[in-house]
Amino acid sequence: MTTSNQQLVDLDWKFAINVANSDADGNAGAARLYLKLTTQSNNGTNRTDIPLSVTLEQFYALVHQLEKAKLEMDVYT
Repeated sequence: MTTSNQQLVDLDWKFAINVANSDADGNAGAARLYLKLTTQSNNGTNRTDIPLSVTLEQFYALVHQLEKAKLEMDVYT
């Protein structure tokens, strides 16, 4: 199996809060972040959109993991 290297070329985002719905699932007031990452192969021939939908808590957990990874990478630079 071979994989091509991808480069992030664009990021679109949208923040939404569910104020009400017809279901009784207690989802009112829930915040979500919708992301669309656009990547391109290093040779420029292939673009891919990667849609993501995360809760606010999941987003903050992701940011925390990315900050932690950056700190560890900074040790080697």
